[in-house]
Amino acid sequence: MKILSAQQMKKADKATIENEPISSLDLMERASKKAFYWIQNYFGQHLINTEFHIFCGIGNNGGDGLVLARLLSNFAFQINVYVVAFSDKRSDDFKANFERIQEISNIKIVEIKAEEDLNKISISENDWLIDAIFGYGLNRVPEGIAGKAIQFINKNSNQNVISIDIPSGLFADKNQSKRQYFDKSLTIKATHTLTFQAPKFSFFFDEYSGFVGNFEVLDIGLDKNFIEKLDTQNYWLTTHKIKQIYKPRTRTGHKGTFGHALLVVGSYGKIGAAQLSAKAALRTGVGLLSIRTPKCGVEILQTAIPEAMVLVDNFDKKNKKGKKENKYFLSAFSDDLLEKTQDYKTIGIGCGIGTEQKTQDMFLHLLKTIDYPIVIDADALNILAQNRNYENTKDDWLDFVPKNSILTPHPKEFERLFGKTKTVEERHRLLRNLAKEYELCILLKGSFSALALPNGDMYHSSFGDIGMATGGSGDVLTGILTSLLAQGYTSEESLLFGVFLHGKAGELAAKNKSSESMLPSDLIEELGNVFKMLS
Repeated sequence: MKILSAQQMKKADKATIENEPISSLDLMERASKKAFYWIQNYFGQHLINTEFHIFCGIGNNGGDGLVLARLLSNFAFQINVYVVAFSDKRSDDFKANFERIQEISNIKIVEIKAEEDLNKISISENDWLIDAIFGYGLNRVPEGIAGKAIQFINKNSNQNVISIDIPSGLFADKNQSKRQYFDKSLTIKATHTLTFQAPKFSFFFDEYSGFVGNFEVLDIGLDKNFIEKLDTQNYWLTTHKIKQIYKPRTRTGHKGTFGHALLVVGSYGKIGAAQLSAKAALRTGVGLLSIRTPKCGVEILQTAIPEAMVLVDNFDKKNKKGKKENKYFLSAFSDDLLEKTQDYKTIGIGCGIGTEQKTQDMFLHLLKTIDYPIVIDADALNILAQNRNYENTKDDWLDFVPKNSILTPHPKEFERLFGKTKTVEERHRLLRNLAKEYELCILLKGSFSALALPNGDMYHSSFGDIGMATGGSGDVLTGILTSLLAQGYTSEESLLFGVFLHGKAGELAAKNKSSESMLPSDLIEELGNVFKMLS
């Protein structure tokens, strides 16, 4: 799904009004009805006993709040409407809807002009507050009574806040205005955000997620043909997109059909990382799986994962060119094994391998040998970071990474690999530019992961659960991505599909185990259930 800028949303509203045609007043009614239906479904039979406090601005977002007040008045116990009068101006649609609620008996209307007006409001613990002060058109930090109202809501909400379209004080997208900066104390902390037609770009930054809460995208029937023609490089990753990517299996397939992958993983004390990535690769459906690991992990992996082939490289016997294998960490590939790398569809490298110098040498030798996309994670990313050379690209190891490979850094790994940035927006711009420059697929992991593609497109994922924030989850993802790439999915498809599988498995694991007690191995066990959802 496209993520639209504030300017594009404004154009889509206008195109819908002109082409449907529909009046702006009726479009506001339609949008607010969608918000009402969501609230009605969320509260169920408790709606009739719930008291709502609706804080309305004086523009069209405030008009949405007024329509919602009228619709709720037929079901809810008491509706309190507070008009936050930060200006004498009123939009025409606001004025029309304000007239419509004047004679409704269970709607109490109060105008908020000064802080003392806020101090007279009484809010009980189980009351719900609805924020309809500012919409996506906000382009400066709230001031005066608007800022005071936002602070009042945050102080008295008991975490029972629904924002309409976007939390007031949060910008839909950043521009270069000096007046536009993020002020936490002047931004609504919503429990739920009911956004219209398309998610806003700011929803997908970890730093803002505590203000957005859980967001729901409500289709209000804006002109789909017009939206389809709008140019954007930002997308929200959805299940619909994944169903377009997913390739169900046929009866005539065999193990060769589903690819042969190699995982280069593990070191002394970190064979668990090797196990997790290998099991995840198998559960994701790879036809054949080989594992290259130090001698200390061979027996463990042969016993724990009988479905995989564990490569044993007997340097002591062959001793080719004086190479000798270290049994505690990966130190080299024999010529025989390097030749066999051409037999694999892809390689996943990094989980638990450490950063010993001989391991680094092995990694560089591997990069110079292969010519197909691979998956690079964890210690392999750290090795790349230690061997960046910005002055001489001939010595910059990043230049040796095959085109269309998948890199999966978390924010600290990203910083070590590509440098520090001052803002989250700057980091995302850097992410997009690097993916284009090096022709790589780069996943910046987080509660809202950003998936940058070589063509400049960027997808944002809201799949997942906080319980995934534990050691080993990344190893599972590496196995999933390696498996998909080996099965013939493109690098872009593998990244989108893999992030979906990983995140959705996390959601199911949290539901069955709880966010606190779930383990990375629980993600692997849920992969089959995620595939069933796509059938």
